[in-house]
Amino acid sequence: MLLLEGIFVYLNSNVLSNLYKQRVKATLKQDTIFVKIVAKDYPHEKYGELFENSGIRFTLINPYGKVEFDSQNISREDYMDNHLDRKEVEEALNVGEGFDIRKSKTLGPTFAYYTTTFKNKYGESFIIRIARNYTKEKQEIVKFLALQILFFLILNFAIHFFYRNYIKRDFYKKINLMKSFLKSGENSTANYIKEEKWFFELWTVLKEWQKKNLENIKTLDHERQTLSLVIDSIDIFIGLLDSEGRFKVKNNVLEDIVDFKRQKYMVAIKYIEIIDIIKKGINQKISISEEVYIQSIKRYFLVTFKVIEFRDEFLITIKDITNRRNASEIQKNFISNVSHELKTPLTNIKGYLIALDGAPDEMRNKFMKVIKENVEKLENIVLDFLNISKIESSNLLNIERVSIDNIINRVDSILQVLIEKKNGKVDYNVRLKNQKNIVKMDVNRVVTILKNLIENGLIYNKNENPEIEVEITEIDDRYIFNVSDNGIGIPASEQYKVFDRFYRVDKSRNRNSGGTGLGLSIVKSLVEQCGGKITVKSSENRGTTFKFFILKDKN
Repeated sequence: MLLLEGIFVYLNSNVLSNLYKQRVKATLKQDTIFVKIVAKDYPHEKYGELFENSGIRFTLINPYGKVEFDSQNISREDYMDNHLDRKEVEEALNVGEGFDIRKSKTLGPTFAYYTTTFKNKYGESFIIRIARNYTKEKQEIVKFLALQILFFLILNFAIHFFYRNYIKRDFYKKINLMKSFLKSGENSTANYIKEEKWFFELWTVLKEWQKKNLENIKTLDHERQTLSLVIDSIDIFIGLLDSEGRFKVKNNVLEDIVDFKRQKYMVAIKYIEIIDIIKKGINQKISISEEVYIQSIKRYFLVTFKVIEFRDEFLITIKDITNRRNASEIQKNFISNVSHELKTPLTNIKGYLIALDGAPDEMRNKFMKVIKENVEKLENIVLDFLNISKIESSNLLNIERVSIDNIINRVDSILQVLIEKKNGKVDYNVRLKNQKNIVKMDVNRVVTILKNLIENGLIYNKNENPEIEVEITEIDDRYIFNVSDNGIGIPASEQYKVFDRFYRVDKSRNRNSGGTGLGLSIVKSLVEQCGGKITVKSSENRGTTFKFFILKDKN
């Protein structure tokens, strides 16, 4: 009996151990997918920045076994052993993926390792290894083994006790009864073995219980993984409420709407408009889907409340649909403005082309000059449209280490013709921390920002000698720019609209300046892509100052 119990404990422990191994392997595979998605578009030198706060132990190993990057040993990879003899690395090189559980030579505790081959878009081939601490799983397996052993010890003690005190006496009684039957010579068909059937039934019940228990563990683990993937992959807030209005599950989306540290929806959700919908659904036990507009933050949300009747729970989703609601109006306004911007120069060109027919020679040159000016306006309009489309479709920064003088020279070179035409003057006041005036920033974006702001200061200026002053200073984590002019200024009531597309200070929408009204919108987008913010301060007929900052590159 002890042998059978030992075999049973051994087999169950192996089954549970294999289950934990498969579970951790599946988890590491999911982490590997995430790492591949993030890492494929970057060279391995950038992985320290990408995975610095990921919480995943991620090791990058070249085909020769050298560790190129380890997320928990950044900058100490050169001191790590060659990993070519690791079991999981050998398997990855032979069959494409590998898995092993062992004690870490680098960190000490027992880790589960999963490896797979990987090639990024730069053509670099590596082995990706994802590791996870396996100490807790080992402790759970040992704990499970100890519980089984304890169970059988108690069971054996109980059997022994009952055997000594009841079953043994019963056996003697039955033996004596059989002896009596034999002595009396009576025929007996009694089968005393059937009276012990409960012992065998108990054994069967225990085996079935253990089988179902392992099946339930596997099912629950699969459901947990599936639920985790679903919640983490969606771009809307999702939460599961119990019957008391407490969140059992929620993801970390819409932090400005939901306080994730609180559990009760009444205090976790910050706006009464959403709370009212959830409260109505809970009280009436009905599913609801409503759009709400929150005036204080000027945003639209789609709130969906579903009743899970068989579990007395409620599923809540909150999706920000502001962009969708505004998209139609934005598209309509954009098309209207584009049409208007293109129509004016096209109408002028058409009119003067008609006027050329039969015009005297002295007027033809004048008409051709007007046509040329309008063609240049069309070119500027198309160029601005292409620029703003390009800006909105790409958020990747091209950080360069360059002298600030180089940026100033590029801006002056672009604006030289306009400065001479306007008889203007542009002064720069640079105060940086290093003596060589070296900065690290996206040069093309900064040049475009300064070019547009200085250009506006020259164009919208009624002075005979326009003056532009540019100040560039450096503080702890950012560069600060001030661009001031002595131009026409912007009315206080209009200043909040200066960064809107197609906005012009000129109420008559006079297009003699050739501008499209997109310049400051482009500037705002570029500043925000550089991690900064731009503000304006202006007085009518006394000039305008634009102040913006861009964050320093941390590398």
